[in-house]
Amino acid sequence: HPDGKWSPRPQIPFDCPVSYGIEESPVDFELDVRELGDANAASHPEVQVSPVQPIRLSFDLMVSVQNLQHIPDWSGVLTWKRLHELYAELSELFGPSIDLKAPPLLTPQEVLHIPEALWSYHAKSICAAVQVWLQQAVQHCPHHVLEAFFSNHAPASWSSTEFPHCDVLCLPLVTHISEYLGDPLDLTNFFRLSTKSIAETSSQICAMQWKCIFQEKWPVFYEALSYEPRKLETDWEALYRQMCLGKREEILEVFDREKKIGFSMSCMVAKVSWEHSSKSYVANYVSASHVQPERIPAEQKHRLRFCPAGTARDQLQPEIAPPGAAEIYPYRVLKGYDGVALGQGVELQWKMQMGSPFGWWYGKVERLERNGATAAVTLIFPHFPTNSRWYRLRVIVGDGVVRRCAIGGYHGGVRAVTAEEEKAWNQFTPKQPIMF
Repeated sequence: HPDGKWSPRPQIPFDCPVSYGIEESPVDFELDVRELGDANAASHPEVQVSPVQPIRLSFDLMVSVQNLQHIPDWSGVLTWKRLHELYAELSELFGPSIDLKAPPLLTPQEVLHIPEALWSYHAKSICAAVQVWLQQAVQHCPHHVLEAFFSNHAPASWSSTEFPHCDVLCLPLVTHISEYLGDPLDLTNFFRLSTKSIAETSSQICAMQWKCIFQEKWPVFYEALSYEPRKLETDWEALYRQMCLGKREEILEVFDREKKIGFSMSCMVAKVSWEHSSKSYVANYVSASHVQPERIPAEQKHRLRFCPAGTARDQLQPEIAPPGAAEIYPYRVLKGYDGVALGQGVELQWKMQMGSPFGWWYGKVERLERNGATAAVTLIFPHFPTNSRWYRLRVIVGDGVVRRCAIGGYHGGVRAVTAEEEKAWNQFTPKQPIMF
C-alpha cells in the first residue's frame, strides 16, 4: 500500500466461483493391483546395513533383515566379531565348497590409522560391502543357523545411544582424548575407574591405546613382539605389566656392548629385559663364557635393535622363547650376498670363539669377486688405523659355511645395510681411530 504499511489481504468467500482459464475434464486412469500374498511369497530376503554412528568408524553395524522364511524380521546391532563368527560357522559346515569370502572388514590396526576426515567415507563403504556380503551369507545359510544367529545376537554395544556414556564414547573426540593419555595411570582412570559401564564397553579403544603406549615406551620390544611369524594374540596391557615387573625378556641386539673399545662398531645379541627400579634395560649377553649383565639407561635405548629386517630376519628366523642358547638365531649363518657392492656399508657375522654366537661388525666393501653362489669380499673397517691388522679382511661368503678368519676368530655371512641402518651405525663411529 502507498502508506508503506502491511495490510491484511481481503478474504475471498469459499462459494465464490474462480476460473483459471482452462476447462476441467475427467481423467481416466487404470490401477494395477497385485495379490499381496503372491508378492510376499516370491520376495527374497532383504538386508540393510548402516553405520551406528555415521560420523565415526565403529566396530558395530546397524543391520535389518526382512523376508526370511520362518524367521520374523530382525533389526539390531551386530559387531564385526559376530560377522566373523558367522563366516567361521558357514566355513565349518560347507568347507571349501562354499562360494563366500571372509567379511570385508578392516582390522583394528587399520582403523586406528584412518584419518578422521575419512571416517564417514569408510563407514559408508564398509556398510555397502557388508550388505552385499551378508545378503550372500543369508542365502547360503541353513534355516537353523540363521535362527540361532539372530536369536543369540550380541546386545547393542557402546556405539548405541541408550545411555549417556555411549554418546561420549561415540564422539570423534574420544580417540583424540585417549591419545593424550600417555600415562597408564591416566588411561586406567579414564577407561576403568570412571564408571562401570565405560569400563565394560570401551575395551576396543583402550586396547589400541595400550598398544600405542607400549610402542612409545619400548619401541624395540614392540617390534620384536609384533614379528609376524609369531602369530601371537597380543594383549598389550598384559605385556606392559610384564615389562614393568621385569618378567618379559626378548632376544635383541645391542650396539657398543658394555661401551668397550673391543666391541666398537659391533652389535651383539643379548637377552634383554626392563628394570623398573633403575629405569634401565638389563642385557644378559649370550656368550661361550660367563659375562656380567649390562644395565643400559633408558635414554640410551637407541643402542637396542631387533634382528635386522629383510633377508637376515627371513633367513635367521628369530625365535619366540628359545629353550637353549645353542638354538637361537645368532648361531645360524646368513646365506647369499644380495645388495653387496663396492663402497657399500655392510654387516659381517663374526665371533672370536667357536662356541659363541655371531655378532654383527660394521665395515665397507673394498673389493668384490663374484663366483656364482659365493663371493670373495674384501672389507675395510674405517674405525681402525690403516696400518692395523684389523683394518682389512678378506672373507668368502654366500654358501652359509663358517670359516676361519685371517685376523682370528670365525666369520659367517654378510649383509648390505640400508640408508636408515647406515645412519644408526654412524651414531657409534669413534671420534678417533681405535688403537690396541
